[in-house]
Amino acid sequence: MRNFCLKWLIGSALVLPALSFDNPGIAPPPDPEVAMAAYPKDYFMAPVATTPMRLTGTFGELRSDHFHSGIDINGTLGQSVFAAADGYVQRVRVQASGYGNVIYIKHPNGYSTVYAHLDRFASDIQQFVKETQYKRERFEVDLYPSENQFRVRKGQEIGKLGNSGSSTGPHLHFEIRKSGSNKALNPLLFSMPINDKTPPEIRDMKVYFLNDKREVMTSKPLPLMRRKDGTVGVEGDTVSFGAWRIGFGVKAYDRQTGQRNDNGIYTLTLHADGLQVYQWRMDELDFDETRYMNAHIDYSARKRYGAWFHRCFILPGDRLSNYTRTETFGAVALSKDKPVRINLRITDASGNASTLMFWVKRDENMETIVGQPYQFELPWDADSRIDLEDFFMALPKGSLYEKLQFQYKTSTDGSKGIHSSVHHLHDNQTPVHRYFELGLRPYNLPPELRNKAVVALCGEGRPASCGGAWRGEYLTTKVRQFGDYCVMVDDEPPTITPVVFDGDMRRKNSMSFRIRDNFAIGSNADHLSYRGTVDGKWVLFEYDRKRDRLTHTFDGRIGTGEHLLRLAVKDDRGNEAVLERKFLR
Repeated sequence: MRNFCLKWLIGSALVLPALSFDNPGIAPPPDPEVAMAAYPKDYFMAPVATTPMRLTGTFGELRSDHFHSGIDINGTLGQSVFAAADGYVQRVRVQASGYGNVIYIKHPNGYSTVYAHLDRFASDIQQFVKETQYKRERFEVDLYPSENQFRVRKGQEIGKLGNSGSSTGPHLHFEIRKSGSNKALNPLLFSMPINDKTPPEIRDMKVYFLNDKREVMTSKPLPLMRRKDGTVGVEGDTVSFGAWRIGFGVKAYDRQTGQRNDNGIYTLTLHADGLQVYQWRMDELDFDETRYMNAHIDYSARKRYGAWFHRCFILPGDRLSNYTRTETFGAVALSKDKPVRINLRITDASGNASTLMFWVKRDENMETIVGQPYQFELPWDADSRIDLEDFFMALPKGSLYEKLQFQYKTSTDGSKGIHSSVHHLHDNQTPVHRYFELGLRPYNLPPELRNKAVVALCGEGRPASCGGAWRGEYLTTKVRQFGDYCVMVDDEPPTITPVVFDGDMRRKNSMSFRIRDNFAIGSNADHLSYRGTVDGKWVLFEYDRKRDRLTHTFDGRIGTGEHLLRLAVKDDRGNEAVLERKFLR
C-alpha cells in the first residue's frame, strides 16, 4: 500500500489507497509481415460492388471516445450490400443510434462479419424483423435467428447501403471479427480491393516533458519543415529541450491514391538511437479497451483545437493492448553531451511508409515548470473520494490515466430552474475512463419537485440531463466526464412537431414528426421514449435520433377511411406530451 498526501485549499478529501496495477511486462516487437500473413487473403469478397473500394474511414482510426472498429466504404443510398463469404445470419439489430440497422454473419472459418448503417435488410430478413417489432411493440430490437433460418452464400444480397443510426452520410461500416473472442480485426489485412500507393502524411508534432513516472508536466510544439522533395524534417536536424525526459506526439493521416479523405494510420513506431522504444499498431481491437483512445491521444489538444495527436509514449494508466511495451514505454531520456537519434516511422495497411529522423538533446538551461493551483491530488492507480458539505465525488481505480492535480470550485447561478451551486469539476480537457459517482445537495427545491430534479451538465449551451436518484439529501448519478454540474428541475414535457402530416394522408407514403426535449441527454439518463397507435393499435414508428425524427411508412396495415393517430412521448423524468389527430387514408 502507498499513502497519498492530499493538498487542499478548500474543504476536505479522503483518498483511499490501493495496490498499483500489475506491470504489463515487455513484449518483443512483432514481425509485421508475419502478422499480416496470418489472415486469409482470398476468403472474403468486397461487400459492395465497387472496385477499387473508396474508404471514408479505416480500422483503428481515431474517433470520439473510441477507435474505429471497421472500415467505412463509400457508396450511394440503396446500393446493394453482399455477404462477404458463406455463412448464416447470427444476429440482426435495429437501433435509433449506434450501428442503426446492422447484420452479423458467422462464417465456418472462425470469423464473423458485420454490416452496419443499412438502409434496409433483404426482404426475408426485413419481414422477420418487422413481424418481431409488431409482436414486441417496439422499434429497437436485437434478434438472434436460428442457425438455419437465414443461410447466405458468398455474394448474396443481404441489404441496402444506408445512413441509419449514428451515420453522418451514406456508407457501409464493415467489420471482420474473431468469432470466439469477438475482437475486431483490420479488414485491410484480408486483401480488400483498394488502390493505395500513397504513404501517410506527417503533418505536425509536439514534445511532452515527462516526470520519472511518465506523467506529463507540460507540452510544446515541435515545428516541422517540409522539404521540396515532399519529405518532412526538423529545421536544423537537432533540437534541444530543457527537460530530463520527453515523449513525442504526432498528427498523421493516410490517404488512398486519388482520394482526399483523411483516414487513419496503421502503425506508428519510434526508435531512439536504433532501439525500438514504442510501437502502436492496429491489427485487432478489443472492444473493452476502445475507450483507451482517450489516453492514446492528446485529449486536451483534441478538446481545445480539434487536433488529433497520437502519443508516441504510454501514459501510466493506459492499458491498451495495441502497444509493444518496451522498457521505457516511449519515454526518451536526454543528455546535454550526447544527442539521441530519433526515427519515427508511420505505415498504412498497404505497406506504404513515411519516416522522420532528427536528433534531440538536453538544453543547458533547464525549463522551469510552474503548475496551476489545485485543491486535491488524485492518483490514477487507486480509488479516490472527495466529501464536502454539499458535494461528493467517488472515482474508482483506473478512472484516470495519470496523477491529476484536481481543481475544484463552486459558483452561484441564479437562473430559473437551478437549485444548487454550480460545481466546477476541473475541466473538460481531462479524460475520464470509468463512470464515477457524483452527489449534489440542492437548496430551495420544493418537495413536490424532488421527482423532477436532475443532475445536469450545465456548461455552455443546452444543459444535459444526467438523470439522478435520491440518497438522503443528495441527488446522485454516475458520469464519465469532468465539467460543470448542478441540480436542475425538468418539469417540461417534450415537444412533438408534425413534419409530414395533415388531415388527408391518402397520397402520402409516410408520416413523420420531430420530437425534442428541453434537455440534452447526458450520462445515466434515459432517452426519449414513445408510443404511436392508430385507432388504438400499435404502429411502427422508426426513430432517427440524429434528426429527432419519428417516421411511419404506410405498408397496408392501416386501411382506407378515417383514423385516429395518438403519439405519446415521454422524457427521463416522466414528463409526457401527447398528440392526437384524425387523418384520412
